[in-house]
Amino acid sequence: MNWESEAASRLPHLLRTMLRAPVDILRRDTDGFEVDLAFSVGDWVLLFEIKGSDDIATLTRAAAQITPASRGQELGVIAVPYMGPKARAWAEANGVSWVDLSGNADIRGDGLCIVVAGNKNRYASRGRPSNPFTPRYSRVSRALLAHADRWWKQVELADEVGLPSGTVSKVIQRLDALELIERNEARELRARAPSVLLDSWAQRYRFADQAVRGYHLTARSGEEALRDLAERMTDARMRFAATGLSAAWLYTAFAGFRLNTFIVERHPVEPEALGLRPVECGANVWLVVPRDDGAFYAKVEQVTWCAHPVQVYLDLAAHPERAPEAASELRAQCLSWRA
Repeated sequence: MNWESEAASRLPHLLRTMLRAPVDILRRDTDGFEVDLAFSVGDWVLLFEIKGSDDIATLTRAAAQITPASRGQELGVIAVPYMGPKARAWAEANGVSWVDLSGNADIRGDGLCIVVAGNKNRYASRGRPSNPFTPRYSRVSRALLAHADRWWKQVELADEVGLPSGTVSKVIQRLDALELIERNEARELRARAPSVLLDSWAQRYRFADQAVRGYHLTARSGEEALRDLAERMTDARMRFAATGLSAAWLYTAFAGFRLNTFIVERHPVEPEALGLRPVECGANVWLVVPRDDGAFYAKVEQVTWCAHPVQVYLDLAAHPERAPEAASELRAQCLSWRA
């Protein structure tokens, strides 16, 4: 579909409905900035950058294009077919105004606030979209983020992550299409902007897709439970790595925690031998069997084994307590890359 034509057709009606005011189409260039569409609404001129998806990599590029045009009574807005929940959270965190062609919007300027929510995706497509962040495919992004400054030959990357070269080639093509990869003169590759790659992966990551079981472990504190269970799993020769709140605390010493989460290779047949009592609610331990062993990649010993900070950051999005603050601190201390 030609999204620019669709937007030119849909946006005037949507804006009139949202604002109950006349909407006039203007020129596409304004003070030297080229925009896809421009509308006059009352005292405001809304400048639209049209994109065909809400991929965070795509939104990041769009924001870089439209932000310089926002000044005075002129406001840059990104328009997409449908803005998903994680993309909306990203836009809010980055102060980006947006509208989707399904009828939702969050447009904010000095004295201007348009918020519309609840409309379903009218452009939902059948079948699975190409996704470079499936559990197996994400091995490529893990390596690119764990070694963000390294330039990789594609064959070296395939050997590193244990995937066939054809599979890695497919993943790289998709990452390249999202402009998440850059190459040097030797055609070696690395993440173009590691932070954007992480945001793009986090947008597609689903903690709940893994096999999660809740337990209660008797302990006076989250830290005592962490050390106790880690010691018991070591004695039982289990393969494990802390993630979530407890791992974030080990990396940053920020924010106390109650819930301990561990990635494990398989669920214990006799959890009682580890001091664990299965519970439906009130768990202070989550054991998680990931859908792919890549979750153990580049784990680090921090008192006990911890998943790599990238994995911990991804998992924190599904955690309670002070997880958002812990994720911000983890990113500031451990995931600060070149731009």
